[in-house]
Amino acid sequence: MSPDEFLTVKEDLHAMDKRLALLEQKVDQIDHNIKRIADALGWIAKITGAGLITAFVTFIVKGGLTGG
Repeated sequence: MSPDEFLTVKEDLHAMDKRLALLEQKVDQIDHNIKRIADALGWIAKITGAGLITAFVTFIVKGGLTGG
């Protein structure tokens, strides 16, 4: 292998290493974003569930289907 070929391979490896580092950073960011979305959806589900339970309890306390 000539010195020029060696330098070319070395530069290519360095470029691939930089690209891999950037891709790993992007994957970490995507993972972080997915966790934030999942947390938000969980919070929305809890609020919705609490609202439905509150509405049901209020309906029962006010007389339910008896028309009271």
